[in-house]
Amino acid sequence: MASCFYASKIILRIVQAVFALVAFAASAYIQSKGHVEPRINFMVFTGVTAWLLAMFYAVVSCSEGLQRTFWGVVEVAVNVLWVIFWMSAAGAYAAFEKCKPSQIDVLEPFAYCNAILASQAFAWMSWLLWIPSLAISVVDMRRGEGITGGGKRYPVGTPA
Repeated sequence: MASCFYASKIILRIVQAVFALVAFAASAYIQSKGHVEPRINFMVFTGVTAWLLAMFYAVVSCSEGLQRTFWGVVEVAVNVLWVIFWMSAAGAYAAFEKCKPSQIDVLEPFAYCNAILASQAFAWMSWLLWIPSLAISVVDMRRGEGITGGGKRYPVGTPA
């Protein structure tokens, strides 16, 4: 078991997991009330898978064997996909004309529009958190870092 060298990555992944949990929980609440729409299904899918991936990569940060397998190009590809998925999910909710921030119902906290707006807000925040993950993974891949706290792989463009 390698040491958890990348503490900032672990913290970032845990915050991503919490925000994803809130985003998909609000959408799952809407689904439980009988509202089944493609945008809601997509938000639940994006949130659940992002939560699983964030927790997985938090664990990967502490295991040398898993780092060799799941860092580098694989991590960059996962981050690119979830940056796109979070932007798509948040944008789909933002385009929903029925619920706008001016329609927040303070008297009924579990109203349909309140859940939509909460899910949308946390989706945008999740999108903003996956961008630094993408940047960090690209930099790590380009530097050849990512194995056991600073061990070098062969940098891109150099012979093996």
